[in-house]
Amino acid sequence: MKTQLALAALAAAVATAYAGPFDAFKGKMKEGMYEYKMDMDMGQMPGMPPGMGKQSRTFQHCVTRKDIDEGGFGKSPRDKQQQERCQIKNMNVSGNTATYTMECTDPPMKADNKIDFTDSGFNMDMKMQMTRQGQTMNMSQHMEGRYIGACK
Repeated sequence: MKTQLALAALAAAVATAYAGPFDAFKGKMKEGMYEYKMDMDMGQMPGMPPGMGKQSRTFQHCVTRKDIDEGGFGKSPRDKQQQERCQIKNMNVSGNTATYTMECTDPPMKADNKIDFTDSGFNMDMKMQMTRQGQTMNMSQHMEGRYIGACK
């Protein structure tokens, strides 16, 4: 379950971008390889020792021209499923800062997101509330994406 939540959070943070409300993200990032640093706190999860809900992960992802043109930071096979069950609400872009809420069904989830675009990438903070198997879980995540050069 911990891995599923981490993947859900990663999908919410990185792969939620679809044409439409994310059009305002065009021009905020450049094509190339990015290093993502993600710190996630899933709080105290039932049946897990204290502190096990905290995770950090670093990975690299190639952002293509197509990703940028479609308003995305990257794509995953889950995008189509997520697009069908999630809605983007309250999109607000001012300068290099964007805020929005993503609400999903199956499982029910609400995530409030703030992204600050920088010259070398972005910083993103997300607060998420998810209901799974009758239990509500609160999670927070901070992600930094830093441009590191051309894709390999």
